[in-house]
Amino acid sequence: MIKGNSHKREKALRIIYQINKEKVCSYIRSNSGREEEAKDVFQETIIAFYENVLNDKFKGDSTISTYLYSIARFKWLNQIKKNNIRMLHDTETVNTENFYKSPLATIIDDEKKAHIIEVFGSVGNQCKRLLIDSIYHNKSMKEIVEQGDYSSEQIARNKKYKCLKKLKELIAEKPQLIQILKSYETSM
Repeated sequence: MIKGNSHKREKALRIIYQINKEKVCSYIRSNSGREEEAKDVFQETIIAFYENVLNDKFKGDSTISTYLYSIARFKWLNQIKKNNIRMLHDTETVNTENFYKSPLATIIDDEKKAHIIEVFGSVGNQCKRLLIDSIYHNKSMKEIVEQGDYSSEQIARNKKYKCLKKLKELIAEKPQLIQILKSYETSM
């Protein structure tokens, strides 16, 4: 219907818009987004979806709602990264208190990082590489599959899920690590 005449296209897009708007906007609001940002990201998502349909990038492997949600999630995460990089740059130029940390504070920070690295290393090399590629380097599952470690995107997604589950279990076993992670969260 989207590739059809303008009347059918408008009707299809209107229905898709109405069905999915609240779900996508709710996701963005629940992840530190303002209402206006949620609306902007949803508009960009609808446009990206429409272009993907026209360019045959949307194959119908998932529901339209799932597809829109993943586009919106990707766009929002990129927006957050851009904002964080901008904020990080601003704080680096203005905030010099971290530059003058006491030796004890530096040692404590190093110990906290060592705990995090230890737990992260406990998930295994394959999981560690997958999580770093997908989360830190923001690589898509397609890019990860192209590296040759996995035969399909679904297998890579399943492995990522299992790796994250394993990481959460390891973190849950170490209450002191939860406190360390919370202290990083509040200091950011």
